[in-house]
Amino acid sequence: MAVIYPFLKNAFLKAKQLTILELLLVAILITLSIGSFLINSISVILFVLATFYYFQKHPRKTNFTLIAKVLIGFYILFVISLFWTTNIENTKSGLLSFLSYLALPLAFSLVSKNKININKVFSVFSNLLVLCAIYCIFIGALKVLKTGNYNYLFYHELCSNLSILNAIYLSVFVSFGISFLIYKQKKSKLDVFNLTVLALFLILLSSKIIITITLISGVFYLIRKRKFHKVNLKSFLLLIVIISIFIAASSNLTNRIKVEFNKTKINEVLQTKDFGHAYIWTGFGLRVFQAKMFLEVIQENKNTFLGSGLFNSQDTLIKKYKEYNLYPGFYHYNYHNQYIQVYAELGVIGLCMLLLIFILTIKQAIIYKDYFLLSFIILILVVCLTESFLWRQRGMVFFITTLLLLTRRKRLDI
Repeated sequence: MAVIYPFLKNAFLKAKQLTILELLLVAILITLSIGSFLINSISVILFVLATFYYFQKHPRKTNFTLIAKVLIGFYILFVISLFWTTNIENTKSGLLSFLSYLALPLAFSLVSKNKININKVFSVFSNLLVLCAIYCIFIGALKVLKTGNYNYLFYHELCSNLSILNAIYLSVFVSFGISFLIYKQKKSKLDVFNLTVLALFLILLSSKIIITITLISGVFYLIRKRKFHKVNLKSFLLLIVIISIFIAASSNLTNRIKVEFNKTKINEVLQTKDFGHAYIWTGFGLRVFQAKMFLEVIQENKNTFLGSGLFNSQDTLIKKYKEYNLYPGFYHYNYHNQYIQVYAELGVIGLCMLLLIFILTIKQAIIYKDYFLLSFIILILVVCLTESFLWRQRGMVFFITTLLLLTRRKRLDI
C-alpha cells in the first residue's frame, strides 16, 4: 500500500486539474480497459454532447483537420455500401456500431485546440493503466496461491482479472502508455515506476507482436536520445534485479513462441480439406487459414471493387468454416486482419481510404518529427495485421480518439 499511495495521490491530483472535456476523454479511454461497452458508449455520448454544448455557448468556426475529414468520409462510404450490400440488416447494424467514425470527428471539430490539454489526458490515462496493471497482477497472484495454476498471471487469464477483455487489445493500450512515458521529456521517479510496472504487465500479457513493436520503439528512443550513460554500482544492481524479474515474467511468452514454431504446420493448413473439430490451431496457423478463406471468397464472388458491404463478411466466412469442418466455436471469429476485413466488406475503395488515414498520419509524424505519433501509428499498423482492431469498439474508439488528439497539434510536447 505504501508503494501504491504516491501513485494514487498523483493520479488524483492530476484528475482534479482536468476540465470536463478532458475528464470525459480520460473516461472514454480508460473504460475501454475496465468497463463494459455500455459504459464506454455512454462516455462517448457524453463527450459528444459536451462539445455541442460548449460550441453552443461559445460559437466559433469549426476546425476540421484533414484526418477528421477522411474519417468522416470513411463513414460515408459505410453508408453508401447500403446500395450494394448483400445483407442490408447487417449493414444497418454496422452503421450504428461504427457511429464513432462520424460522431467523434464532428465533436473534435467543435472544440478549439487550446481547450484540451493532451498531455494531461494521456498522463492520467497512463496512471490509471498502472493501477489496472497492479490490480490484475495482485488478483492473479491470489488466484495462483489459491489454485496453484500460474496461468492466471499470463495472457487472457491475466486481463480477465480486470474485465472480459482480449489480451491483445489491453496490450495495445499498455504499449501506448509505455510510449507516452518513454517520450515524456522530464521523467519523475513516479514515471519510472509507472514505466516499469507497465513494461512488466506487457510482458505478462504475452502478446509477441506488440512486445516486439514496443521494444523497437524503446530502443529507437534510446538511440535517438543517446541515453547510454555510465551507471554506478547501485544503479547497475537495480538494473540486474529488474532484468531478472522481466526474464522470469517472460517464461510464458517464451513458451508461446515455442508452441507457434513447433505446432504451426503451414502446408497442412493450406492443403487440408477437413480439419475436424479436434484440430489443434495456433494463432499464426489460424490467421493463415483465414487469409486462405479470404482469397477463396474473392475468387468465388468476384466482387473485389466494392466488397460485400459493411458488416457482411462474417456470413461467407462461416460458410467456409463449415466447409472445412472447423469446430463451431470458431464461427464468431472474423478475419483477424483489418486490411482483409476492410477489403472483404468495402473492396478496393475501403482499403484505399483506410491506407490514406495511415499515410496521412505517418506523413504528419515525419514532417513535424513527432516520434510519439509515429510510434502510435506503427503500433496500429502492426496490430491490424493480426486483428480486425478497428472493427471492434475497443479498438475503434481508442484509435479514433487518440488519433484525433495527437493530430490536433503539429507536435505533441510531452
